[in-house]
Amino acid sequence: MIVDDLRRTPLLTGLTDGQLAKLAAIALPVSLPAEATIFLQGDPADAFYLLAEGSVKVLKVFRDGRTATIRHVRAGETFGESVLFNEFYPSTTETMAAVRLYRFGSDDFRGLMLAEPELGLRIIATMAHLLVVLNQRVEELLLPVPARLARYLLDLCSEQGSPTQCRLAFAKQELAARLGTVPETLSRTLNRFVRGGLIAVDGNAFEVLNRPALERLAQQ
Repeated sequence: MIVDDLRRTPLLTGLTDGQLAKLAAIALPVSLPAEATIFLQGDPADAFYLLAEGSVKVLKVFRDGRTATIRHVRAGETFGESVLFNEFYPSTTETMAAVRLYRFGSDDFRGLMLAEPELGLRIIATMAHLLVVLNQRVEELLLPVPARLARYLLDLCSEQGSPTQCRLAFAKQELAARLGTVPETLSRTLNRFVRGGLIAVDGNAFEVLNRPALERLAQQ
């Protein structure tokens, strides 16, 4: 079963059965309930993870106690990869639903990368992509909240294959964290969008009513 999960992981596509078997040999299966902490920002970094089922969020804790969600991890994606090059976790990771994942000890994985250089190159490519994502998140957090929300809704609709329809997979409180704001500010911004005829909201479902106006707002 471990090899099957690994084979379905985009990061590992193209690895041979022998390479996947070596990786499976150092993978520790872990199951956790919703709202469980996997590791905390500043903890000694000793492993990274592959999410097989469920959902996970990676968040940054600021000095004043505020948090901002950096990314949502989907099944088939890895997280905590920086442990291969750092001594401490740079962020906190929590489960959003019950999860099934695999833990890879950093020392074991470093040894495997030396034996299988292709695997190391794939990890480096993944980290390079995550660096781009992190830079985008920093840029977004410098924008006003309405621009952040407009960008998020447009991107979410695109990800879900529709120019005007999308649905959140989590509570609006988590959306506030994803946008780096508080629920009260998010609620006021959503109400402003609805009153302005930009969107319609039904629970966690959103409909974009004026896409050109929302796109202009996203560029502010």
